[in-house]
Order: sequence, then structure tokens, then C-alpha cells
Amino acid sequence: MIEHLKTGILYTALGKYSNVLIQLVINIVLSRVLTPHDYGLVAVVQVFLVFFTTIVDAGLGPAIIQNKSLTEHDNRVLFTYSLLFVVLLCIVFALCGYPISLLYGNSIYISLSLAMSVTLFFLGINMVPNALLDKMKRFRAVNMRLVLANLCGGIVGVSTAFMGWGAYALVAGLTVPGIVSFVLNVWLLRLAPAAHLDKTVLDKVWTFAKNQFGFNLINYFSRNADTILIGKVFGPTAVANYSKAYQLLMMPNNVLLGIINPVLLPILSDYQDDVAYIRQAYLKIVHVLALIGVPLSVFLCIEGHDIIFTLFGNQWGDAVPPFMILSLTVWVQMTLSSTGAVFQALNKTHQLFVTGILSAVLLVSSIVIGIFMGSINTVAIALSVGFVLNFLLNYAIMMTVVLDSSLVALLKEFITPFGIGIVLAAVLIPLKMVVPVFLPIVNLIIYGAITVIVFLLCLIATGEGRSMLTLLSPRRDGKPVTADDAIDDSTGHDTRLTSKDAYKAITYQANAGARGRTQAPPRHARRD
Repeated sequence: MIEHLKTGILYTALGKYSNVLIQLVINIVLSRVLTPHDYGLVAVVQVFLVFFTTIVDAGLGPAIIQNKSLTEHDNRVLFTYSLLFVVLLCIVFALCGYPISLLYGNSIYISLSLAMSVTLFFLGINMVPNALLDKMKRFRAVNMRLVLANLCGGIVGVSTAFMGWGAYALVAGLTVPGIVSFVLNVWLLRLAPAAHLDKTVLDKVWTFAKNQFGFNLINYFSRNADTILIGKVFGPTAVANYSKAYQLLMMPNNVLLGIINPVLLPILSDYQDDVAYIRQAYLKIVHVLALIGVPLSVFLCIEGHDIIFTLFGNQWGDAVPPFMILSLTVWVQMTLSSTGAVFQALNKTHQLFVTGILSAVLLVSSIVIGIFMGSINTVAIALSVGFVLNFLLNYAIMMTVVLDSSLVALLKEFITPFGIGIVLAAVLIPLKMVVPVFLPIVNLIIYGAITVIVFLLCLIATGEGRSMLTLLSPRRDGKPVTADDAIDDSTGHDTRLTSKDAYKAITYQANAGARGRTQAPPRHARRD
């Protein structure tokens, strides 16, 4: 498993980082060419686009990855069903422009919905091919395709923005990546629709998919109610500023979890009968995510003004307060977003569905309270509180019901990360008070450098640097870690385990190193 995990993360990281860089550059350019009003118009329709995308997926993507019994014929049948379904939904989505225009009092939503129905079509028909590529662990092809598709979309989006397309330039930039991805998917998989439909194929994935779909649907409302309500109550400019802040804060989460989650589910699903193994592996991942997420939250909050003004310009000044408030919960998003892969790998989608319902009630209630308090800043405050409560609720369920452990066991992984975050805040806040104010980009460089230095010193002082590197670092001779490399560095004892148990030993040893003591590798070593 460890070799698949490392290879997958390597290629996913290369693709994801390249894609993030491309999107960031494009976003910087478009934010200076287009107005917040343009962004707000598209953001409103995009919320409904995400809803229809959730329906198109219907939980089939994770179900295809998790189910190891599907044949090539089954895959073609599922592709046919998805193709027919997406055509029907595109027609419905295009017609939804009329009620959306009535709801928000602007006829432009009719034409925007019609244009974005094309975006929905290509998102929908790519669902089955994307899942198959992930299932086959073709991570290199997946991420090279991602980079190329988004590069083409960015070129089209920027070009049409300079041509004066306004909000439609954003739509063009969203649509082109789907078209390019579909062409590449067909070339990579040679996937064609089946000649005949077969309901028994749907039955194979329905039990898993229905719970996953229910979770996705409920999660949609909990994650998008803020945009819907802000757009209705405060208007498109307010929703643009709020969305800009929220999307920028999700970028670290998308980078790290976009690397880990696509790899985690296909790999962990191979070990779905070993709860103890998945628990140990997951706690290691959470610990590393917290080590990154907590200090990052501190930095983003303190440097919020400089980040927004450097990247997007002074016309986005109203996005600064919600950005600084929501940034304090980046660590919550980074860790909690990884839980879905564990539920899915262990075929616990019913429990995932339950957590989705509870999360939706909690987060939507927080958003409504923030709306009634009167501004996008109060929405950010209320939602931040909701995020923390949701974090505790979801992990309490997952750790006790799914992973046969306790919430306390997970919270222990956050002790050192929060200590590092406190140290970083103690350094940055006084400096902000006494150091003269420079241009935003200069401030960002200065405080960014200080943050990196303090973070690295804390990793060295606590021994956490080794904890972060153990899982993915190569051997001293530069070769990949193998089953024969599971050696306790502190004792020199060769464990000689299988690849699966080597990963366990590495995980245990990493946790031991982080705490300054040695743990023995897990007992009852079992051959794969």
C-alpha cells in the first residue's frame, strides 16, 4: 500500500500544485479585469450548478471506486445511465433560469443558466471516467489531464474577459476544462456507452451510492446556504466579497486534501476489513494536517489584509474582514474534509449520511443566525463557531462508531499543532504592532518569511519534522521505502514485515518519534 500511496500523492501533488498556481494566476488577472458584481452574478448561478452536479453524481463516483466487483461491461452501463441522466438534468437546469431570475430580480440569470447548462453537461459525463481513472490508480494521467484542462480554461477565461464578456467570461472559463477533460478521458479509457441498459448493474452500487448521495445532497445545503441567503438578502456584490474570501480560504484545503483524498479512498478501500490499520493510518494523516493547518490559520488571520490586497487589489477590500474571521477555522476544514474517505473506505456511508444531516442542521442554523445579525461579517463569525462545533460532532461519531476509538484519542493529535500556533501568534502579533507598515506585498513577504522560520524552528524543537517526513520520505539511498525497510531507527531492530505491516510500523514509529519515545510495531502481523 505504501508504494501506491506515495506514488499517488507524488503525481497528485504535482498536478494539484500546478493547477493551483494556474488558477491563482488566472484569478488574480480576472479579479482586476472583472468587477465584484460580475463575480456575484456567476456565484449565484454557480450555487445551483453545484446542486445539479451533486444530483448528477448521485454517489456513483465513490461507489465505483469502492466496489471491486464491477466489470468492464458494468462500467459501460453506468456510463450510459449517467449520460442519459445528465442530458435530462441539463434541460431542467436551463429552465431553472426563470425562477432564479424571479427570486433574485434580474433577468440575466436566464441566459447565465442556459450557458452554464453546457458546463453541467461536461461535468456530468466526466463523472464515471474520472472515477474509473482514480480506481485504476492512474494518478499521473489524472493530474496531467487536470493541469492541461485548467490551463485551457484559464486562457479562454482571461481572453474573453479582455474581450468584454463580463460575467460570461467566468462561465467560459468554467466550461472549457470540462470539454478538454472529456476529450482526454475518451482517449485514455476508450470508454463507450453500452448498447443496452441493465438495471442489475445499478443494484450493485445502489446501497453504497444512495447513502453517499444523501450525504452529498445534505452537505450541499450546509455548504452553500450562506451564498444563497447572502445573495438574496445583501445582493451580488456582497456575495462576491464573501465568496472571494471563502474560496481563497479553501485553497489550502483544496491543495492538501485534493492531493490526499483522491489517493486515500482507492488505497484504503483495499483494506476495508482492517479497522485498526485504517485508524492508525488516519490519525497519522490528521496529525500532519493539523501541524500545517493550525499555524496556517494563524498566519492567514494576521495577514488577511495584505493577502487580499496583494492578490486581488483594493476593490476587494470588503472581503478582508470575513477572510480574517473564517481563516481561524482553516485547520478545521483541512482535517474534517478528510473524514469522508474513511467512511467510504469502510463502507460506512449510512453513518456518513447521518453526520451529513447533523452537520447541515448545525451549519445552516449558524448561517441563518449570522444573516439575522445583519452583515457578511456576522455570517462569518456565526459560521466559524458552527464549524468548530461541527468538527467536534463529526469526529465524535467517526472515532467512536466507525474507528472503534474515542474523540480524546484524536484530540491528542492537536496538542503540538496548537502549541506551535500559539508560539507563532505570540511572535507575529507584537511585530505587527511595532514594525512600520509597508506595501501589502512587502508586508506579505516579510511576515511570510518570519512564519516559515518560526514554523521550522518549532518543528525542530518538538521533533515533529520527522513525524511529517516519515510517511513520504525516501530511503537514505534514494530508493523507495519497501517492506524490508521497516526498521526501528532507535533500536536497529529489523521488523521484516509485509508492505502493509511496514506501513503500520512506519506510522507507529512516526508517532513515537513525535513524542520522544519508541513504540513497538503492531502485533499479529498478517500476510496480505
